[in-house]
Amino acid sequence: MKEHAIQYRVILYDSEDYQKTLPLRDVTLRQPWGQSIADDDLSSEADDYIYGAFDGDRLVGMSVLQEGESFDRLRYMAVDEQYRHCGIGSVIARHFEAIARQKGKAGIRLMARTSVIGFYEALGYVAEGERFYPDHIDVEHQYMRLYFS
Repeated sequence: MKEHAIQYRVILYDSEDYQKTLPLRDVTLRQPWGQSIADDDLSSEADDYIYGAFDGDRLVGMSVLQEGESFDRLRYMAVDEQYRHCGIGSVIARHFEAIARQKGKAGIRLMARTSVIGFYEALGYVAEGERFYPDHIDVEHQYMRLYFS
């Protein structure tokens, strides 16, 4: 990672910054399992809150917060491999927590790969139900929630 500070900002759907999210998500969340982000219908993200971490002009982390009735949903958390374990994912998750609290939500829910359960537990999320394999991917997942009290 470069020496200068990471900058965080909102990413508008279909903007130049949004286009930068696609290769990051593809490399971190799709290619390892033989899939492509090009196969995902991302049109609903026009209504979502997208937040990114930038090192200069380079997008190095991002996630999507989807509106829900009681619980908002954290989706597509992706951090460039060279920038992992630097706090980027935590900053994004905490930012989403603040947004959801401001909206009066009961908390945030997500579907995590089992390899990152510890990351979310450290942020206060709790596992719910049994682990499972989603229809679209052969990687074990766990539903998790962060409850605001």
